[in-house]
Amino acid sequence: MRMISIKLTEEEYKELEERARKEGFVLLSDFVKSLIFSTSSYSHDSQVDNTQVVSRIEKKMQDMINPFTSQIDELKQKIAILTERIEILEEKLGEIKDTTKDMNKKPKKSFESKSVNIKSEPQHKKTAIDILRDQGVIYESELKLNNPDAFFDKLETQGAIVITTDPERIAIDSNFYEEFKKKIASISTSDEIEVQKYLTKQEYKLFQKLRQYSVIYFDADSKSWKFVS
Repeated sequence: MRMISIKLTEEEYKELEERARKEGFVLLSDFVKSLIFSTSSYSHDSQVDNTQVVSRIEKKMQDMINPFTSQIDELKQKIAILTERIEILEEKLGEIKDTTKDMNKKPKKSFESKSVNIKSEPQHKKTAIDILRDQGVIYESELKLNNPDAFFDKLETQGAIVITTDPERIAIDSNFYEEFKKKIASISTSDEIEVQKYLTKQEYKLFQKLRQYSVIYFDADSKSWKFVS
């Protein structure tokens, strides 16, 4: 057995004896050992408590950061959608400029013998179904029509696919629609950023519209996009 020697003044010794008596110890040495080991235990418990506090603080900070991470992901998605819309708008502006240039060109005149006969070749005016075949999709929200019902009814009678939603009607070229359905059915991810990689700009725009209007949904069981029947 090992011994520890502690030097105390008379007053300190008496005070220690008094405290041991109050604590119920018969031997002063037992009281001193109790003090030593209780201090060690307290130090250990304090370390455990500190570890728990640090763990709680880390968890709290993580809980505070998570919502911002989600908002950043959502912001990235919105930026991607906005970029898509800007590119489509730029394409349409370019088409309008080209059309304006063609309209400003003067038609050529042909002359026969002495009498001047101005012959103007009839220009084929594109119908709504012609435009639909060129563009693939026409959205009612992007048109200014006096009689939208007649417009979409006529397209439907000419073979177009017309999807009616609460916000608007969407006319789709039949060939474009069939190709779009095949692609959608083959996509096995619900992540819209990933979906965009498999579609053209026009197809992705249609995909966003149909998803927004709840016309299509992702089936978790079959892991594929499906049309609402």
